[in-house]
Amino acid sequence: MRRRQSVRKLKGLRRVRQDGKLYVYHRATGARMPDLPEDHPDFLRAYIAAEDGAPKQTRGKYRPGTMGALWLSVVRSEDYKGKSEGYRSILRRNADAMLEKGADVPVTQIREKHVLSDMKGLRPHPANERRKTWRYLMAHAIDLQWIATDPSANISKKKTPKARQHPPWTAEDITAFRAKWAIETPQRLAFELLHWTGARMVDAVRLGPGMVDTDGWLHFTQNKTREPVWIPFRRALPDFTDPADLAQLHAATANSSHMVWMVTHTGKPRSVKAASSWFAKAAKEAGIEGGKSAHGLRVTRAIKLAEAEASPHQIGAWTGHESLKEIEHYSKQASRKRLLSGNNPATHFVQRTKS
Repeated sequence: MRRRQSVRKLKGLRRVRQDGKLYVYHRATGARMPDLPEDHPDFLRAYIAAEDGAPKQTRGKYRPGTMGALWLSVVRSEDYKGKSEGYRSILRRNADAMLEKGADVPVTQIREKHVLSDMKGLRPHPANERRKTWRYLMAHAIDLQWIATDPSANISKKKTPKARQHPPWTAEDITAFRAKWAIETPQRLAFELLHWTGARMVDAVRLGPGMVDTDGWLHFTQNKTREPVWIPFRRALPDFTDPADLAQLHAATANSSHMVWMVTHTGKPRSVKAASSWFAKAAKEAGIEGGKSAHGLRVTRAIKLAEAEASPHQIGAWTGHESLKEIEHYSKQASRKRLLSGNNPATHFVQRTKS
């Protein structure tokens, strides 16, 4: 009889047994770990995330009132835990750089000149991220009553070049991709999922059949905004949608037997970064030019909804856009095109691609 190999305990964890139940906490951040075996994939993911959230120097202890102690307090806070993974990633990356320079500096000694010195030499976008991190940390220090005022409060945001809009996919692009990748391929499944939902890749990699509720809505919470989204999946469709697009998604997911729809050839969920590169390669192989990306399909979905006369609020409920200004931009463009292309909404997107 083979002996079961013992599980090696992970370092940096505090294990507490209370009323017969074991509770496990990450020492450096105070985060509670899932109630799972320590070799379970979900436990390991939570452990790695907690390790990433801890300052690089947390092998030792920080003196109270220092920048290092402030960061430890931040990562243990409910506000930090409630932020999206993308936002926490920005804070972690910048906090690591800040702590390398002055983890033991008392927060009370930080002045505006020190913040400006820390930002010096950074390009506009990284500088603004660093400024955002300083403001977040100083706001937390004020809440703790360590300081009375924010030394970064009067530092202005740096002007940045206008962000390049992700180019939408045309009808010809969509036809070309479908012609290249058969309905049973993972590339096609990813395309139909992104095309129908208009989801960001960070959300799309998490979507699966378990997120379709009993009323037929595909329901999930956006990683970026933490706002809920409901998209019709197995239910009657509103007038501003094309049933043929949903039929394509149903066909692509028909033989899926995994917890999530976007998986590797070994059946494992795809990471966001790897999935984006993989999908960009699939688009290139299909002859899609002009830097068309997965996010471009999000723009395409918003345009299609607008050109089918969905209201800005209906588009926002579908795509999860927080800014009505951005949605109204799509709607205004669609209204102008309707004046020139007749009254049949189904023809608008096709005609747009030929202009």
